[in-house]
Amino acid sequence: MNIRICTLLVALFLFGCSTFPDKLQLDDTTPLITYEDAASKAEEVKGKILRWGGAIAKVENKPDSTVFEMVYYPLSGYGRPVSGEESIGRYRIVVNGFMDPMVYQVGRLMTFTAQLNGLEKGLVGEHEYVFPTATVEAYYLWKNVQRIDVRGVHVWPYQSWYGHYPLRYNRSLIIRGSNGNNWHRGNTTRPSGATTYPKPVKVMRDKKNSIDPDN
Repeated sequence: MNIRICTLLVALFLFGCSTFPDKLQLDDTTPLITYEDAASKAEEVKGKILRWGGAIAKVENKPDSTVFEMVYYPLSGYGRPVSGEESIGRYRIVVNGFMDPMVYQVGRLMTFTAQLNGLEKGLVGEHEYVFPTATVEAYYLWKNVQRIDVRGVHVWPYQSWYGHYPLRYNRSLIIRGSNGNNWHRGNTTRPSGATTYPKPVKVMRDKKNSIDPDN
């Protein structure tokens, strides 16, 4: 009897851990588009639904809306972005109304359901980039267990229809723990936005290059 009760409790626990927040839940029959599809064939999947997550890289307040620039990360079974995985690109999400940058701070993790608008040319620093863009349907700001420093996230330029030529452009991805004392640095390369889509490269962490912010 006790074994059955324990088995039931474990099953309920696992079920709860794999459930998305209510506002992010969709019908099981809803076809969801991937980042790869949005980046490589945006016109074919334009207007379809996505459910993506990532770390906030930039918050831009417009007169009637807010644009989030996000560093893409895959989602866990319960919808939280897995920031320890490699990122395969950036995207932009438009939310109606004012979103306070002091609440939605750079590095915080968010998950969205949204409708794909297409591709949009922009800049990451001074580097030209092509962003998949979408209009939000629902969003979820995750508790600040871990924040990602996206200042070191850059891109791998590629040959695109805009005529940019490949040049190696390496910078560091820095991951910071919630207590502010754990920093990890690794080298990464990634595509310069949409259209062409090389296989992602895993972020490597090198303890020898760790930075102690107290020094």
